[in-house]
Amino acid sequence: MANIRVKDQQKGSGSGSPRAEVGEVDTRAPFQSVKAAVSLFGEVVSRGVKTASSPANANSPANATPVKKKLSSENHALDKETQLLLAQKELNKIKQQLESAQTTKARALNELEKAKRTLQDLNTNLKTVSDSKQLAIKDAEQVKIRAKKLEEVKSREPIEGGAWKRELDHARKEYTATVTELDATKQELTKIRQDFDAALEAKLAAFQQAAEAQRSANVNSDRVNELSKEVAAMQGSIEQLKLASQQAQQEQANAVAEKQAHLRSYNSAKQQVEEKLLSLKLEVDPELTESLEAKLEETTLEIEVLQEEMKKAHACEMDSMRVITVELNEATKTLQEVADEESSLRSLVNSLRLDLEDVKRKQTELKDKEMEMESLAAKLTAQIQKTKEEAEAQLKSPPSHHEYDHSSTAQKLSSETESAWLEAEEMKKNAHQQKREAEDTRVVAEEAEKKLKIALEEAKDAKEAEKRALDELKLLSGGTQEAGTCSNSETSGGKIKLSSEGYESLTTKVEECRKLAEQKEAESMNQVEAINVRKREVDKKLEANLKAIEEIKTATDMALSKADMAESAKSAVEGELRKRRQEEQTVAGESSGSFSIQF
Repeated sequence: MANIRVKDQQKGSGSGSPRAEVGEVDTRAPFQSVKAAVSLFGEVVSRGVKTASSPANANSPANATPVKKKLSSENHALDKETQLLLAQKELNKIKQQLESAQTTKARALNELEKAKRTLQDLNTNLKTVSDSKQLAIKDAEQVKIRAKKLEEVKSREPIEGGAWKRELDHARKEYTATVTELDATKQELTKIRQDFDAALEAKLAAFQQAAEAQRSANVNSDRVNELSKEVAAMQGSIEQLKLASQQAQQEQANAVAEKQAHLRSYNSAKQQVEEKLLSLKLEVDPELTESLEAKLEETTLEIEVLQEEMKKAHACEMDSMRVITVELNEATKTLQEVADEESSLRSLVNSLRLDLEDVKRKQTELKDKEMEMESLAAKLTAQIQKTKEEAEAQLKSPPSHHEYDHSSTAQKLSSETESAWLEAEEMKKNAHQQKREAEDTRVVAEEAEKKLKIALEEAKDAKEAEKRALDELKLLSGGTQEAGTCSNSETSGGKIKLSSEGYESLTTKVEECRKLAEQKEAESMNQVEAINVRKREVDKKLEANLKAIEEIKTATDMALSKADMAESAKSAVEGELRKRRQEEQTVAGESSGSFSIQF
């Protein structure tokens, strides 16, 4: 019997240790609330029930589910009750705050009424003081009038000195009394004004306190309504939880009855097994027991190995989860960087577009001004041709008074050419100013602006050549005019002469001006074409950047999908590990139960 007891103790210790390890597996964080403490207390109670029952009771895990349900429902009920208590405390605090706000509001209203009353009193005092001041002023004026009269009487009657002196002293005393009374009334008036200002400040403070109290009362009333609604909802949920706890208690009672029936059956089976063991004790072989003990040790070692493998698998899972989270963070970081780069590229493209539009606008303005200059040059050439034809006609025709008209038209033409030259210079200055503004605002179009500068310099040279040609024409017209005047004075048969070399030089200079204008137009067209080419290049770069952004977006979407797949794979692996743990726990429990039954 002693040997049997020792073996039963060994059996209980050998079979109870893995069962205790299986029951104590808890991957959750340590409890940080009332719910966690209650759940831990429930687990300790369930362990006590397991140790009090027989070892064969470990083969029926379905009996523990009602207890867990009951504990979870009780925990839920405790949580709801604690939440209800906290809500009631907060409601009481808010009610106290509301009452204090109402009291402050009432106090502020009382102070406001007091301030109004004091204001009315001060107004009445102010009226009385002002009336007394007016009376004092009137008395002072009367005293002054009486003093003047007495002085007049004194000047009239110097003999009667005693009476008027007494009367004068009396008037002086009355005057000093009225002056002192007037000073007193002034001091009282300043004091009343100070009291009035203080009353106004108190009234404003009372108004502010009343407004703040009203606002806090409104806020607290809204909060009270919300908390009352929450309390009502919590009370309903507590009622439901109470019903659920009653059902769980009923289920627990049924489970306890079933457990007791199973315990009785297990006790009877245990007695039968002990009787069989007593009967088989005489027939037992020590070698068989040693082999069974060796098998038990092997099974325990295998269980420990499996537990270590499970720990390693859990560590691998945690490492993979860390790697996945790091990759996900990097993907989100790269996505944010790509979004920032996209926004910067968009802003750069918008600025480039605005600069390009500005350059186009300035180019069109310059082109319009160039067209105006060309039209002006055409007008000047037409006028030169006209004057040349008129000069030839005058050379052919006999001299008359039209020569003087011709000289006046030549002078008019020269003045017009000078004004046109001044306008051209002003336009050139405006072009230089616009060029400087374009250089300040548009860095990308520096080459185009340099070319425009060259074109403007060439236009300036052309204008100078045109100016020189016009000056020479003016000189020639002046020479012909002088020759005409001399011929008129000397002989009537003189004519205006123009040399063939001068005429050819004028025509060549006009042709050179036209060629320069055409070259300028061609260069401006080339510059416009270059700007269009640059615009197309910028558009191509923009499209390439947009494509790159789309590719980055697709890559980020793929990374997010991979992260989602990793999350799903992680959940699947965790589920598989849970299944394996449950299977290992059931296998360990069955092996320990079968080993105890064999003994």
